[in-house]
Amino acid sequence: MAVWLSLAALPLFAATWTDRGEYDLVLMIRSEVSAQKKIALLDEWKAKYPKTELRQARRELYLSTYQATGQVPRMFAIAAEMLAEQPGSFVGVYWSTVLMPEVPAVTADQLRTGEKAARQLLAGLDQYFDSGRKPEPTSAAGWQKQKETAGFLAHRALGWIGWQRADYEAAEKEFTSCLQRDSANGEISVWFGMVLALEKRPETTPASLWHLVHAAAVTGDGALPENQRAEVNTLAERLYAAYHGETDGLAAFRTSAATAPFPPAGFNIESAAVVAVRRQEEELIRTNPELAAWLKIRKRLDAADGEQYFTESLRTSPLPKLKGTVIRSTPESRPKEIVLGLSAPASEEVVLKLHAPGARVKAGTELRFEGSADSFVRSPFSLTVTVNRDQIEVVQPSTPPAQ
Repeated sequence: MAVWLSLAALPLFAATWTDRGEYDLVLMIRSEVSAQKKIALLDEWKAKYPKTELRQARRELYLSTYQATGQVPRMFAIAAEMLAEQPGSFVGVYWSTVLMPEVPAVTADQLRTGEKAARQLLAGLDQYFDSGRKPEPTSAAGWQKQKETAGFLAHRALGWIGWQRADYEAAEKEFTSCLQRDSANGEISVWFGMVLALEKRPETTPASLWHLVHAAAVTGDGALPENQRAEVNTLAERLYAAYHGETDGLAAFRTSAATAPFPPAGFNIESAAVVAVRRQEEELIRTNPELAAWLKIRKRLDAADGEQYFTESLRTSPLPKLKGTVIRSTPESRPKEIVLGLSAPASEEVVLKLHAPGARVKAGTELRFEGSADSFVRSPFSLTVTVNRDQIEVVQPSTPPAQ
């Protein structure tokens, strides 16, 4: 949105001016084509006539000239001056909001100015963009579009301010609002991804990666410059590999993240630690399925809802085939109960309760068994399993290969 008042629009009737000297000086500014010379003339005007009735008009001219020369900090300072003298000035509110994320080495005072302006812009959208004030020949649709854009820019500024203050929750809220208004905005997606990454919480890392990858995939008006897209792609790949442990699955992930600005509900990427545990479990299932089955059961029983799991699931279904080491038997000669260690040979975990006395088994013997869960005690841990004698078999030690 351009600065509203241009040099050509300055009134040149005598009642406006302090004296003829001011009138002649502004005529020189009006005819000057060099931006640098125009700034020097504006500085002269300000020095000679600091209290002129055209102070706000002069500030708008400063804004347009600084804009032409890319001087963002000076533009922001001028907009802040406009707000200080006329708090209701739309031009001051608008530019203080728009320029906020562009100010380098921003100070706490500048952040406060930008926040005040952005909130004022949001609160006054209906006032500033009243259809009755729509300038000709702007269409109603075009005026509404400008209103929506102003709202987006206010949320953009507030999100950036939250980021700079390390108020990441506030930043997330504002960037979410931005992407709900403009889903194809690579800049906001990058900022959102960076904020989530800075939180350094494992649960936010997958969403952070999603936003970064999506930002690099955005095309069209909201796309990042090509060099930034390449940088974001490289960053996302590096963070993905650091979090996941490798780059497998990255291509498919990029395809998914390119389609939407937000990850779907329940979206997750396995961390390197989770991947390592999963692969250990897969290897254990392959090499020792009985132990793998038991560790899964034990984990569920040790959980906070272990009793509920036992009652509703474990007790109502036959156990999988398990294997344990005999610790002791009662009585030793014809046992009715055999205590086994499953996770480790000396860890008492399972009590086999036989329907009929069985044959004597020595401590240290490995047994493979099936049966039904009968009772469970959390502390000290003990799972009682009822079995028939024909559901128990002695595991024969493997014969070492001949030398």
